[in-house]
Amino acid sequence: MKHPLLREENIIPGLDASDHEDALRKIVVALPERGFSGGIKRKILDLLLLREQIGTTAIGQGIALPHCFSPLVQQPVVAFAVSPRGIPYASLDGQPVHFVFLLILPSGEASERLKRQILQNIKWVLCDRYMQERLKAAATSAEIHQLIMPAAQPFATVGV
Repeated sequence: MKHPLLREENIIPGLDASDHEDALRKIVVALPERGFSGGIKRKILDLLLLREQIGTTAIGQGIALPHCFSPLVQQPVVAFAVSPRGIPYASLDGQPVHFVFLLILPSGEASERLKRQILQNIKWVLCDRYMQERLKAAATSAEIHQLIMPAAQPFATVGV
């Protein structure tokens, strides 16, 4: 058992974006260069935008869970952005998105199971209104990481 794969370097506090495309672009661009050259980032962004065309990943309550599968990654990559102001997003409840939890997974059946576990864990953490207010008030990646990690439910890795 271990905690979700969210690293402090993949957290963006104070995200300001004009819409979901702008938000996804800014998050992908902010991913550390290690393993993510400009060309790979562009392909990942294209996959995420394609996924949004299939159906919104904004589940309501200010939460969006964009995700994709890609042969360009060998290990799951998780990024998290907080937008205190909110991002216009085609959410199920029509409300702006304040929390974008982005997930990039390697292709394969085991990754599908892992995706479900991670997304369930994320929803559990972010559906708490008190946690949402604390995350919006956090000024740094370190503060956000500290808030999320103790609250995260452990999950089993599934052959990824």
